[in-house]
Amino acid sequence: MSGLLEGIRVVETGVLLAVDNLGGLLGDAGADVIKVESPQIGDYLRNIGPVMATDWSVAHLASNRNKRSVTIDARTPAGQGLFGRLVATADVFITGNIGDTNRKLGLDYEAVREIKPEIVYCQITGYGSSGPYATIPTHGWMMDALGAGTPQMELDDNGMVHPIPGSSPVGGSGVILGPMYAAFAVASGLSRRDRFGDGCYIDISCADSVLASKLTSAIGTLNADKVNPEAPMGDLTRSAKYQHYQTADRKYILFCCIEHKFWKKFCLVSDREDLLGSHDSEQAVDFGFNDDVLRHELQVTFHTKSQQEWVEIAAQHDIPMGPALRFDEIAEDPHLMARGMLLHEVHPTLGSFLTLGSPIRVPGEVFSVRSAPALGEHTDEVLMSLGHTLSELDQLREEGVI
Repeated sequence: MSGLLEGIRVVETGVLLAVDNLGGLLGDAGADVIKVESPQIGDYLRNIGPVMATDWSVAHLASNRNKRSVTIDARTPAGQGLFGRLVATADVFITGNIGDTNRKLGLDYEAVREIKPEIVYCQITGYGSSGPYATIPTHGWMMDALGAGTPQMELDDNGMVHPIPGSSPVGGSGVILGPMYAAFAVASGLSRRDRFGDGCYIDISCADSVLASKLTSAIGTLNADKVNPEAPMGDLTRSAKYQHYQTADRKYILFCCIEHKFWKKFCLVSDREDLLGSHDSEQAVDFGFNDDVLRHELQVTFHTKSQQEWVEIAAQHDIPMGPALRFDEIAEDPHLMARGMLLHEVHPTLGSFLTLGSPIRVPGEVFSVRSAPALGEHTDEVLMSLGHTLSELDQLREEGVI
């Protein structure tokens, strides 16, 4: 973790990826994230999808690192009392619960604000906490679908639904984009709290976030009658100058010399002066749409050097082109390694395994990972810090409260 949010305590409640990823982002930034789970099953993300061992799914390891886990049954009066004492120590409360779940648990914004008036409260759900769909439970693709982020569909002759060939999604993954917007909103809320002393309620819809991430595309699509038809963007898959090319070692590079100055540099450095005239310098950029002859010539050129040789040329001569990597290649990339984007996590059960670092770099700070917690791993540690004794915790555990 980094230290940007050091000293900030976050209480998290809810299950699955939206709220988990939000807490993970805040934990990666140095916040003390306390994940409160039910004693019975907890966050069942632990056993969804690929698992490295029972209770240790890849998704849980990724989205719940740099957190502590406490088990409290908020459906009981004693549990609500424990929750209240914990919330009183928090700066931020994040929840993935939908509908009136939080109100029933005494954890809605009004109740939490009574305990901590300056709390920054963020509710992150698939469809948001208001609107006609607010009470619908969601999974990830549902968020993408509402945000126009899944491919267009059609019914085939066999009565099966399939993506329309060539259709492309407008957005991305709601369980990634929603938490990113939410983390920014939480940080903004903390800034306002520090300046003015008041807390806030933040309502994040992951579907909204998918849509918002494609603002440029949305404006063009929603206002097609106002877009100049003489300046079409074109199909980038048919572009010669914004295109993937194979290199001599059968790896790939993404070439993006659409500006005249970069095209000129590339032609000179690659000994292809004969291609200098293959650029419309009257335009701000020239993608070379549908120029298959030029695309063929460029592929011939890129086959003369390895991927690394082309990357070195790009760095030395200020040319926009870079490696196009597969996941099985990222651990060998010197730039990603130098940026700290790959590191070894040492897990108490699973041992050492490769994971990703954080894209947020702070000079002088080294990003580190504390492994995702086991269910209730930190219950005693956290509740004893609130003044409870071991004998009290034993009694609460016997009653099923923790």
